[in-house]
Amino acid sequence: MTNRFIQLGVVGCGWAGCQAINAANATSRLNVIAIAERDPVRRAQAGDDNAVPHRYTDYRELLDNPDVEAVYLATSPDGRLQQVLDTLSAGKHVLVQKPHAIRAPEILEIEAAAQQAGKTLQFCYFMRHFPNNRKIRRAVLNGAIGDLYHARVFGKYNFIPQFDVNSRWLHVYGQKGGSLGQHYSHELNLTWWWMGCPKPEWAFAAKHVLYPQYDGPEGSAEDYFTGILGCEGGKTIQIDCSRMSHSDSASAVELYGTTGAITNGGIARFKDGEFVRETVDAPLEIDHGELPEEVHVFYYELNHFAMAIAGEVAPDVSAPDAYTFMQILDAFYDSAKNGEKVYISS
Repeated sequence: MTNRFIQLGVVGCGWAGCQAINAANATSRLNVIAIAERDPVRRAQAGDDNAVPHRYTDYRELLDNPDVEAVYLATSPDGRLQQVLDTLSAGKHVLVQKPHAIRAPEILEIEAAAQQAGKTLQFCYFMRHFPNNRKIRRAVLNGAIGDLYHARVFGKYNFIPQFDVNSRWLHVYGQKGGSLGQHYSHELNLTWWWMGCPKPEWAFAAKHVLYPQYDGPEGSAEDYFTGILGCEGGKTIQIDCSRMSHSDSASAVELYGTTGAITNGGIARFKDGEFVRETVDAPLEIDHGELPEEVHVFYYELNHFAMAIAGEVAPDVSAPDAYTFMQILDAFYDSAKNGEKVYISS
């Protein structure tokens, strides 16, 4: 374990940025010393709440601070590519919030820049880092529920954001800010990762725009999205998600195998005419040290980032995973737009 705090800067002080500040400061590895936020109210609130000494309007001012060693980018994807490239060019390690980009080729450009800079690059999907989710992945890949064949995600967020300068991207179709990209891409990524990140082959999808607030050329972002992903070996993932639904049915994140299923964070089996449940009994391969009294939502992810900077673990999500998963999202969005099955190239 490192015996020194890594000095972290956070760009973007919306919900995700503020959660990242709390989580980073709760670790024994990171210390947030700088923030950058255009909105003066959000900047002052985040800075005062967390006693952040350096506060900037422009992210480039933060990058000019020589004491900042690593940066968490909690900004919208429509302007993120240049921010990531600038961060790496400034010699900082970087953790990139999701959605990671607008289109998959941007990930390749980011990866090349990180390799040239020789800095740690990690992409966000925080659910991967929860200890029980890591145990589930290890268990199912070791055969705990037999041969994997299908996953199902069904969920409702039930919140339509306001249309303003900070949230415009959430309303523009294809900028990954609708019900799939902004909300349930977490669960889609989680189930794909549980499966071992099988090579995606095709996607077919449909969307519904129920409460449009944007009338530009791209069209409005989806309020309801449904799709199915086909992967190598015949594995499939089905997703239905909404950011406004009047249904009171329960959400589900499930993974199906030939001898069992992952439901509600554990294993379900049908034996002798009834369902039985088992806890996931698999070792946790990462030691996060002594946990704080309050474990913030991004704690494990930020802790992993610090460990990756120290060379103790590989970055997760890695650039290759981020690229492949962005190909999945691109295919889903393209299919829903044109009404046709989309094949995903390797």
